[in-house]
Amino acid sequence: METKAGRHIESIARLSNFSLRLISAAILLLIVFLAFYMGPKAVSVLSGLIALLLYLETLKGIGGYKNNKALFALPLIGLACPFFLENMVVTILFLAVVSIISLHPKELRWFRLTIVSYIFVSQYLFLKIICEIPEGLNTHQPAFLLMVVIASDTGGYVFGKVFGRNKLAPKFSPNKTLEGSLGGFILATFGWFLFFRGFSENLILEFILVILVCVCAQIGDLLESYAKRRLAMNDSGRLIPGHGGIFDRLDSILGATFGYSLMIALGFGI
Repeated sequence: METKAGRHIESIARLSNFSLRLISAAILLLIVFLAFYMGPKAVSVLSGLIALLLYLETLKGIGGYKNNKALFALPLIGLACPFFLENMVVTILFLAVVSIISLHPKELRWFRLTIVSYIFVSQYLFLKIICEIPEGLNTHQPAFLLMVVIASDTGGYVFGKVFGRNKLAPKFSPNKTLEGSLGGFILATFGWFLFFRGFSENLILEFILVILVCVCAQIGDLLESYAKRRLAMNDSGRLIPGHGGIFDRLDSILGATFGYSLMIALGFGI
């Protein structure tokens, strides 16, 4: 009887958490929809607010408030680079150098610096795309990017739950599966075919771009999971009920933005 009662309580808790996740997701989607409905300035303000919250959450999570004040400097450098260096690739190379430094296994502080650098360079690149909307430049790019990420995350979650058997990268994230990853590719491709097919003259290039952005989104997800494990964190924060923190929700978007911006810099955007 106790076992059945315990299982019943656990089922109720899971249902309650799932309902909370749905409510939070609905509110977030409503806020994003209202921002886009109100126009480019509202989108830019919302993006800036999210960037600020992510900045504070990340520094708090890695002990930046108390243990290492120098952590405040690197995000500012990462955000400033594109202003002074016209070629976006230089910013990405800057991040690569910091990433190589982080491979030193005995220096966790370098790992922290890498995570912060990655987050804020990716964040800036997304804001750069958003800020081009008022000038009427590439207004479909944010929508395309978000569609691929949402489809990839949704497909990964559903396929992983239903068909997941084989681990994708257990050292990075024990819950991700190959079947879920494949589901993310399938749903992202379907979303592109349904809504964005034909924005360029080369459908093959568009398809390759979808796959690359999807890969980067999944890498971002894995990196966030790995970062939390290295830093002994369950969630990046508690701001979003049922979801965790800002980084928990934006991990895929940050990864996808990083990859997509690189493709744009190389002349392969749509």
